[in-house]
Amino acid sequence: MSGRPVSIEGRLAWRLTAIFTVAIVLAVAGFFWKVASTNDTLLDRALQDQASDIARHLAVHPDGTSVLDLPAPLAEAYGRRDGAFAYVVYDPRGRPVHASAGDAPALFESHHPLERDRTFFRIGPQAGRGDPMFGYVVEAQGGYRIAVAQGWFHDDVLADSLVEEFMEVGLLWMAPVVAIALWVGVMTIRTSLAPVVRLSEQAARIGPETLDARLPEGGLPREVRPLVSAVNHALSRLQAGLDRERRFMAEAAHELRTPLAVLTARIDSLDGPASDGLRRDAARLNRLAEQLLRAGRLDAGPLDVSQPVDLRQIAVEALGALAPLAIREGRALGLTGEPGPVWVRGNRPALLVAIENLLENALVHTPAPGGVEVEVSADGTVRVKDEGPGVPPADREAIFRRFVRGKDAKPGGAGLGLAIVMETARAHGGSVTVADRPGGGAVFEMRLPG
Repeated sequence: MSGRPVSIEGRLAWRLTAIFTVAIVLAVAGFFWKVASTNDTLLDRALQDQASDIARHLAVHPDGTSVLDLPAPLAEAYGRRDGAFAYVVYDPRGRPVHASAGDAPALFESHHPLERDRTFFRIGPQAGRGDPMFGYVVEAQGGYRIAVAQGWFHDDVLADSLVEEFMEVGLLWMAPVVAIALWVGVMTIRTSLAPVVRLSEQAARIGPETLDARLPEGGLPREVRPLVSAVNHALSRLQAGLDRERRFMAEAAHELRTPLAVLTARIDSLDGPASDGLRRDAARLNRLAEQLLRAGRLDAGPLDVSQPVDLRQIAVEALGALAPLAIREGRALGLTGEPGPVWVRGNRPALLVAIENLLENALVHTPAPGGVEVEVSADGTVRVKDEGPGVPPADREAIFRRFVRGKDAKPGGAGLGLAIVMETARAHGGSVTVADRPGGGAVFEMRLPG
């Protein structure tokens, strides 16, 4: 199934966030459930305490009359005008004789307090009261009964304080604590995955030229180590297979040289029109074998590019080697640029082959009596300029691949010469490009670090 790649770090971070969120929701729900149950218990106790306070200060005379003498703090608390508390004291005949306020008896009219004893009941919202109240009835001395009521939430109930403290302090501190915990979790995940990120960067640097490199297996998470070990084993097998192929190609090209040389000598001893075609075919086979041998040498292992070499002198040698071909084909060769030595670090034989290949390519595409110019700059750049048809922009990248030839390429080549130039430049840390030459033709530029 294709789609967006899944980020382990993102997946773990989201799951950690979900776990924290669920835990917080459950904790808050449990807290409020506990507060609700505790509030009911505290409310029941508050009602009982209120009734007991009133009963303690109720005095019944022998003649049946009563006096309620509440201390000032209790009288002020139980006689509040905000409707938080209410009480009524009934005589044995059921008449209200003491009340917290004038309208208090009406609060209990529908709940028949005279028929209740030590009973909790709920009083629905009354006119002028927005919230319900909860009541309690207890029998006092002399047949008197005391009915008390109070609202659910008020300042004197401990549960209310707990809720307020939680809302003001708990939630205030919970947000930064959760944020810090999430940050620590995400940073822990990122730190744990850092070795995997480094591994991916090292793996991206492994290529055909560095197949001997291996990924480090130390300091890795236990879950990742088997994968890294498997990748290293796969690289070893790939390197062994590539080495066999490279050796085979180099040895095959080398073995072809002797029979091709014999074949060429025998063709040269022949006379007649047929021998000219055979010579061309033999020359093509010789060139193909030579290019395969050069490519095999490049593939055999990394080049030693640490030696100082004179790039201009190498260009002079390449021009000397190709001069007979240029004279035979009626083309001119020239050398321009820096008049003195141009020193770079590189591999002399490989650079000589690369410049020779550029020259051969230019001579093939330059019609007689045209010329090919080699320019060597002081910054380590070699430009080979021809007077051919140029290279279409669509082909400028493909012509540097092995066995790929341009659409307008002349017969006789194998598509290896420019590929060898590209591989040689890369081995030196340089590059090769092609562009149009002002006035017609192409300019192949091989740039090497100084």
